[in-house]
Amino acid sequence: MNPKKLITAALLVFALGSVGYMIARESNSQSTPAPKTAVLPDANQPIQNEQFIVYYFHGDVRCATCMKLEAYAKEAVDTYFADDLKAGKIQWKPTNVDTAGNEQFVKHYSLVTKSVILSRTVNGEEVSSKNLDQIWQLVSDKDKYLAYIRDGVKEFSTEAQK
Repeated sequence: MNPKKLITAALLVFALGSVGYMIARESNSQSTPAPKTAVLPDANQPIQNEQFIVYYFHGDVRCATCMKLEAYAKEAVDTYFADDLKAGKIQWKPTNVDTAGNEQFVKHYSLVTKSVILSRTVNGEEVSSKNLDQIWQLVSDKDKYLAYIRDGVKEFSTEAQK
């Protein structure tokens, strides 16, 4: 067997094993309550304590690409939303879903891999969220990746103001 086919086969076995592990882990996990969601604010009440959270969800096992996904997302948030970060309007929260207590995020956001999720909270209650699901396709082009995160956060926060 040539080395290229051997490497391809090894990567395929690794990917299938990872998916199998995630499925087994999810089916064996104890039921934990999902975070509160979809609580819409009263239209007659002024919005107070509105906040946007940019999550980067990962597990214990992290490859070089996974680390790059996080680093680029953090760079985009730090670069384009520095004032909002300082003011507390936006939070950057890398979160390990393999840590006890964080398992509910997998179910709540239907996570199947490392992900960037945008969450809007009002008075501590999540009212909307969005999965920036193109990060894996864009990670090989840093400029496009940074622009994708920037535009996604801007669009998400603009939609919230409507």
